[in-house]
Amino acid sequence: MIRNVGLTSALNLYRAGIQFGLNIALAHFLNPTDFGQVALVLPITLFVLLIGDFGITGAIVSSSATQREAGAAATICQAFGFAMPLLASVLYATGALGFMPHETAELLLAFSSVALLAMLAVVPRAIMERDLRYGRLTIVETAANTIGFVVAVLGAARGAGVWSFAFYHIAMQAIRSVCFWHTTRERIDRNFDCSLARRMMRFGGWVLAFNLVNYLMRNSDNYIVAGLIGTSELGLYALAYQVMLVPLMVVTWPVSGVLLSTLSRVKDRPDLRRDTFFAVLILTSCVTFPLMTFVAIRAGLVFDTILPKRWADVGPVAGFMAFAGGLQSVTALVGALFMISGRVREQFWYGVGATSSTLATLFLAAYVSRSLPTMAGAYAALTVVLSIGYLALIAHLLEVPVQQVLLRLVPAATLSFTGIVAMVLAERVFTHGLSNVLILTIDALAFGGSVAVALTAWRSKLRRLLSTLQFAGAVASVSANSVQGET
Repeated sequence: MIRNVGLTSALNLYRAGIQFGLNIALAHFLNPTDFGQVALVLPITLFVLLIGDFGITGAIVSSSATQREAGAAATICQAFGFAMPLLASVLYATGALGFMPHETAELLLAFSSVALLAMLAVVPRAIMERDLRYGRLTIVETAANTIGFVVAVLGAARGAGVWSFAFYHIAMQAIRSVCFWHTTRERIDRNFDCSLARRMMRFGGWVLAFNLVNYLMRNSDNYIVAGLIGTSELGLYALAYQVMLVPLMVVTWPVSGVLLSTLSRVKDRPDLRRDTFFAVLILTSCVTFPLMTFVAIRAGLVFDTILPKRWADVGPVAGFMAFAGGLQSVTALVGALFMISGRVREQFWYGVGATSSTLATLFLAAYVSRSLPTMAGAYAALTVVLSIGYLALIAHLLEVPVQQVLLRLVPAATLSFTGIVAMVLAERVFTHGLSNVLILTIDALAFGGSVAVALTAWRSKLRRLLSTLQFAGAVASVSANSVQGET
C-alpha cells in the first residue's frame, strides 16, 4: 500500500505541478477574461464525464467484476462518449449555443472531444486501479500530462490564446485512452450485452448521484461569481480555486483511491480497517495542514512574486481557499468509508446537505457584498462547520468516539503551529528591507525547516504508521491476486 500511495501521490504532485505551472505559464499570454471563459466550459465537460461514468468506476474498484461485465460497462461509457461531439455539433449548428460570449461556444465544441476521449479511458483505468497496477498507471498519466503541457505552452506562445487549454486536454486524454486500453486489452471482454453491467450500475447509481451533487458544489460557484461579480473576477477565482485543489489532487484523491482499493480487500477485518484509516488520516494531515497553512498566510506574497500585476487581487482570495483546501483534504477521506461499507445512499444525502448549504452561503455572500474576497471568506468559514460534521461521520463509520478522530489531527496541527512560530521569528530577524523573493524564500525555509525538525523527532511514530500501511497493503495484494486468478 505504501508503494501505491507513494506512486499515486507522486503522480498527482507532478500533475498538480503541471496544471498549476500551465496556469502560471498561460497567465503570461492570456488575461483573466480568457481564464473566465475556460472556467465556464470546464464544468460542463466535467458534468458530462460524471454522467457518462454512471458511477461504474467506484463499482469496479470496490467489487470483483468479471471480464464480460467490465466489457459491457466499457460499451456503455464509450457510447455515451461518442454521443457528446454529435450533440455539441447539433447544438452549435442550430445556433443553440449563440448565447455564449466570444469564443466560448467554439471552445465548448472542442471540449466535447475531450469528453469522448476521457470516456474511452474510464473502464480500463478502473481495472488498473482494482488490480493495483499503479506503476503502469503512473507512467501513462505522467507522460500524458507532460505532452499536454508542452503542446499547450507551444500553442500559447504561437498565439493560440484560449485554445491552448483545449490543446492540453485533448492531447492528454488521447494519450491516456490509447495507453490504458492497450494495457488492459486482455482484462476486458468487449461486448454489447449491457444487462451484464446492471449490478454495477445499481451500486454505481448512488455513487453517480453523490458525484453529481459534489459536482454542483465544486462548479456552480463559477456561475455565481460570473453572474454576480463578473467574468474577469471569475478568472481570479478560478486560479485561486486551483490552489485549494492542490492538497486534494496531490494527496487526498490519490490516497483515497488506494485506500478504497485496499480497504475493499480487508473489510472483513475491522481492526485492520480502522488502523489503516487512522494511519492514512494522520499522514495525510501531516502533509496537507502545514502546506496549506503556509499558503494561506503567504498567498499574497506568493502571487505578487510570480504573476504580473494584473493578477494582484488573487492573493487574498487564494489565502481563504488554501485554508478551506487544508480542511477538505482530510474530511474527503470519509468517501472511502462510505464506499466499502456499502452506504452510498447515506453518502448521497450527506452530500446534498453539504452542497445546498455551500451554494446558499456563496450566493448570499456574493449577492450582498459583490466582493470576491468576502465570498471566499464565507466559503472558508462554512468549510470549518462542515468539517466538524464530517469528522463526526468518520467516527460513526469507524464505530469509535469522535475524540479518537480529533486526536489523530493533533500532530498536524502541532506541525502547522510550529511552522508559523518559526516563520514569524525569522521575519523579525532577517527580512527587513529585502525583496519579495528573498522574504518568501526565508519564510519557506523557516516554516519548512521547523516542520522537518518536528517530523524527525516523531520518526518512530511515523515508522509505526508506515508499518501498518505496509501490512494492510500486503493483505490486500494477496486478495487481489487471488481474484485475478479466479477471473
